Amino acid sequence: MTSKQAIRAMPSLAEGQTRFIACLQKGPGHFPSDLFAESNERALLGLKAHANTISHARLVALEQAYPKLYAHMGHEQFHALSRDYIEQDHILTCDINGIGADFARFLTDRCRDAAAIDLARIEWAWLESYRSADAEPLALGDIATLAEADLLAFPLAPHPALRLITLTAPLSPQLAELGESDPHALMIVRPQARILFHPLTAGAQIIAEKIPGAGTMGNLLGEALELGEEATAMEHIMMLIQAGALMRHEG
Repeated sequence: MTSKQAIRAMPSLAEGQTRFIACLQKGPGHFPSDLFAESNERALLGLKAHANTISHARLVALEQAYPKLYAHMGHEQFHALSRDYIEQDHILTCDINGIGADFARFLTDRCRDAAAIDLARIEWAWLESYRSADAEPLALGDIATLAEADLLAFPLAPHPALRLITLTAPLSPQLAELGESDPHALMIVRPQARILFHPLTAGAQIIAEKIPGAGTMGNLLGEALELGEEATAMEHIMMLIQAGALMRHEG
């Protein structure tokens, strides 16, 4: 083989990286035997150790993302499902911080425990709320002195940390701090750096879901009035404000 032929036979950096990653993700069947200076046996041994380390890190990341779900399910069931989850092709390429984003959907296909599935959705929403942008929540003092016309025209937006989870089963015992009632939904907020859960009735959830499209306080109040009496409507609006679910829309 001439030197030019040898150069043409050498894999490009991008090709080598692709083959190396495929081996780490998919196992020895994709081992690139011509990529390493060491013997195939030594190279494969090192790759197996590295792949095991990555696999362990992914399992730990899932456990840390879902501590309450882990406690709800127990070690054996949680890790059996976790191992199957991380072996999916689209999960193998996930960033470690986002690896758990699809776990609740995965559980709907593999787990009959509706409370566990709800808990997975709740815990991921908690993480989303935690990672969301900072913003000053609307306070009652911000609108207390406004004239009626100004109050109704006050521009509203949902706080970036607001998350709503519709529940399909009674709450897991891991959320016993929320009481013994079975709410229709949970609202997750982060008013002052502390993430809080608020159980919602069906009516309160409907109003909370209207926040993104309302635009103004008057529109949101109108949506609330359509669901019931004025006193109940104002009660729901006050709850949303006090919880930190709203912010002034800028721009």
